[in-house]
Amino acid sequence: MTTITRDLSSLPKRDVYRILSSLVIPRPIAWITTVDGDGRVNLAPFSSFMGIFGPPMLAVTLGRRKDGSLKDTHRNLQERGEAVVHIADLPLLEALHASAADVGPEVSEVERLGLAMEPSLRVAPPRLRDAPVALECRLNHELELGPGSTLVLLDVLVSHATERIWSAEEDSADASLWRPVSRLASVVGPNYGALGQTFHLGVSELP
Repeated sequence: MTTITRDLSSLPKRDVYRILSSLVIPRPIAWITTVDGDGRVNLAPFSSFMGIFGPPMLAVTLGRRKDGSLKDTHRNLQERGEAVVHIADLPLLEALHASAADVGPEVSEVERLGLAMEPSLRVAPPRLRDAPVALECRLNHELELGPGSTLVLLDVLVSHATERIWSAEEDSADASLWRPVSRLASVVGPNYGALGQTFHLGVSELP
């Protein structure tokens, strides 16, 4: 079997991102609402995102704008310390994609896209009514990873899941009942996937 090998330590940052993001797939997308000091709701997607399950936390990597300034989500998190992280399914893909557009901080992506909102229980940012999953979070810690990249740790306070994806028997979401979207490689523009066939092989040692 022929193997294509690249020494990432010797490549420019852009090439490293292109290669590694094409290999580490599928990547769940954190669709995050925050609120600025004037009460405006910001909505943005981030595909460098993972869950930490003990204690309940989320880890999200936030980049910066080309001029080095903070993106709206990051700035709002620093100012208010709260966010709601949503996971979108296939019917919301077009809105999720459109919310990545680079607009000024005075523009609310939620209003621009006509997305319905509901009040959260424990945090100021509202949650998206039609998102199948919403996690109310509070900022725990920030870690600078290098120029233009910050790892943000969020404590998960409250979880919301729409009834159609919930298993009453297991008291948890059933992956076979919905199609969460994920980010794939971006060789030719944005590329997405959705969860398809699932498998059950019995008890496993994996966490």
